[in-house]
Amino acid sequence: MDRFAPRTVGFRGRAGRAALAKSRAARAGACSLAILLAVPAVAQAGGAVASARDSAGHEASEAGRWALAIALAFLVVGVPLIAWVIRWAWWLLSGRRQGGQQPRLWWGRSLVVGQDNRVSTSKTTALVWTYTLAATLLSFLIARWLGHPGAYNVLSGQGLNAQYAVLIGGPLGAAILAKGIISAQIDSGSTSKTEADKATPAQLVQGDTGETDLGDVQYLLFNVVALAFFYGEMFRVPQAGLPTIPDVLLGLTSVAAVGFVSKKALAGPATVSEVTPSEASVGAGVTIVTTGLIKSESDLPAVTVKFGEAAADRGALEVRTTTSLGVLIDVTVPPDAAGKVDVNASVPTGKQASWPGFKVIPAIAAEPILQGRRGAAVEILTSGVVGLGERLPGLTVTISGVEAAKALDANRNLHVTVPAEAPLGADTIVVKTPGGAAEAPFVVLP
Repeated sequence: MDRFAPRTVGFRGRAGRAALAKSRAARAGACSLAILLAVPAVAQAGGAVASARDSAGHEASEAGRWALAIALAFLVVGVPLIAWVIRWAWWLLSGRRQGGQQPRLWWGRSLVVGQDNRVSTSKTTALVWTYTLAATLLSFLIARWLGHPGAYNVLSGQGLNAQYAVLIGGPLGAAILAKGIISAQIDSGSTSKTEADKATPAQLVQGDTGETDLGDVQYLLFNVVALAFFYGEMFRVPQAGLPTIPDVLLGLTSVAAVGFVSKKALAGPATVSEVTPSEASVGAGVTIVTTGLIKSESDLPAVTVKFGEAAADRGALEVRTTTSLGVLIDVTVPPDAAGKVDVNASVPTGKQASWPGFKVIPAIAAEPILQGRRGAAVEILTSGVVGLGERLPGLTVTISGVEAAKALDANRNLHVTVPAEAPLGADTIVVKTPGGAAEAPFVVLP
């Protein structure tokens, strides 16, 4: 028995090891199965957490977008309405009894329209950026009140980006400088501002003459692109705080603002914007409204004013300035002026400006009584006639309704031949030029 015992023990050892191996394999399979069953559950739980986070982020983004829309609507529409209601209530309580005028709804027209009744590029740009930044900051507060303080926390942690000092200060500074430059030019007479018939959006890119201005287009275009980028980023990630404007775009808006102001500083060409009255006789006073020609009365001795080819007496020129029209020069119509002519004002530097179509009204000296025999030449004393030239272009003379021959003598005096067909007796002589007509009594002698 003792001899067989080890063999028995050895057999039991091999069986035990096999059983142990099977036990381990069973445990490994169970663990693998548990892992296989646990992985989907963990993944599902992680997905649920991520989904919850995505849902919260989406909700915060939606809240930010709505907050921005609400802020814009409040500033653009709500504030004027609230102000109008308060003013109306005050008028109802006090002003109505005192006969005050009922208040009207104020939309801030003067914030974008200048005194010349034109839509101002600089004022509009500054206003849009001001409302944009104010609405954005207000939207952060609204989103925070709605339980989504992400953008507010970002702004509190980072502070205000210095870029926005440029974006707000640039257009506002451009508007102030442009206003100051134009006002100074008007006061000095180097430019003038005429009032437009009505304010239109097209004036944002137009000069005072109605032509498209490259400087205005550039300034407005780069700011529109910057605003598009700003609102695009705000609606894409409203919880990220104020977006960072690309340096290139920020630089372009700044350079455009400098160019916009610089062109305002350049004095425009000399112009004559008005001549009043538009017709006058020789010796009458006329006011010429000029810009860009002279700045003050001390410059007057260098000014030459001509009615066609006839120069006005410099000693009779007088100057007065206004704050809206420029420099006004008072001048007397010279003796040699005649017909329909251009009024030209010039200085030795080469600057000149003209006003077309001024009419010199002719006149006839009626004393002594004009009379003449049929077929005889009669000297007629006139003004506003002989300046037409040697051949008297555009001049017609009629006596008793019959056209008469006319000519200038060596002394440039007008001689008229009484028509043989003219009725005898008292009638009139009529002189017509491109500038107008004059008549006087005339007696046809036999």
